[in-house]
Amino acid sequence: METLVELFKVYGTQLSALGAAVAFIFGAYKFQAERKASHFWKEFEAYHKLVKELVEPPSENGAMYVDRQTAAIYELRFYSRYYPHSQRMLKGLREKWVAVPNQYPRLIEELDLTIEYISSKL
Repeated sequence: METLVELFKVYGTQLSALGAAVAFIFGAYKFQAERKASHFWKEFEAYHKLVKELVEPPSENGAMYVDRQTAAIYELRFYSRYYPHSQRMLKGLREKWVAVPNQYPRLIEELDLTIEYISSKL
């Protein structure tokens, strides 16, 4: 017991500094882990909202807006974690939309550009 008291008398300042450093490092690690998890779920929600805006009309019998769809297609380029899925989905949509007569050429063009962009990144 006396040895422990002597140890604290001699190295008290250093032990306190070490304890503070460990607490700081743990706090920084915890902050980064929570930030990463928060970013993951925000990105998840934003990506799925984009996909919904791309393929689902605003109301049950509502019309799709080409400008909103082209913007959603363009924005898919910024979700690299989802590139494989986005590429498959966009290729499927392209096949479906090309088969429709008088389809908006801007949609097909934006699909092609985004598919090309994603393919170059994979």
